[in-house]
Amino acid sequence: MDIIIALATFLPLLAWVWVAKTAADDVDCAHINDLQTKKVDTDWKDYKARAYLTVNQEDIADKTATKVLLNTESWDPGGNFDHVVNHRFIAPIDGFYQANAACRYTKETVVADKRYYCTIRLNNVDWVMGMGHAAFAESVIPTCSDVIEMTAAQYLELFCYHDAGIDTIDIDDGSPNTFLSVHILSI
Repeated sequence: MDIIIALATFLPLLAWVWVAKTAADDVDCAHINDLQTKKVDTDWKDYKARAYLTVNQEDIADKTATKVLLNTESWDPGGNFDHVVNHRFIAPIDGFYQANAACRYTKETVVADKRYYCTIRLNNVDWVMGMGHAAFAESVIPTCSDVIEMTAAQYLELFCYHDAGIDTIDIDDGSPNTFLSVHILSI
C-alpha cells in the first residue's frame, strides 16, 4: 500500500518535470550558461567574515540597545568587516547571507531573573533577536541566526540589550563568547 501511495505521489511530479523540461530546453540551456558565467566571475570565498570582542564591553545601560564593538577578525578574506570604526559587516554584492551571533553577559554582572538579548541589525533596524533568561546570577549567552537578503553596501551589526534594572552589565570578550559571523549563501 505504501508503494502505491508513493508512486501516486511521485508520478505526477515526474510528468510535470518532463513537460517543463521539453517545453523550455532552449531557455534552460541559456539560463545554465548564464549561471556558469556568474560562477566563474564570482569569487565566493571572499564574501564572508567573522569578528569578535577582545576586551570586555562594560556598563551596558539598562533597556538601551547598545552596539557591540567587535574589534578583531577571525577571518575576513574580502576586507568586508570594518572592525576599527563602525564595527560592521558590509555586503560586497547582492545576495543571501547567513549571519550568526552571540553575546555572553559576564557572570559577575548578571542579575538573576532578568532577560538578556543579542540582536543582528540590518542597516540599523532589528532583523533577528535571541533572548536568554538568567534563572540565577550566572553567565547568559543569547544567540541568534538567520538568512538575510542583502544588497551591496548594506551592513550588519551586533547589538546587545538587557532589562536587568542596572547600568553595570558587562559583555565578555573572547572569540567563543561574543561574535558575529557572516557568509554568503547565494546570489
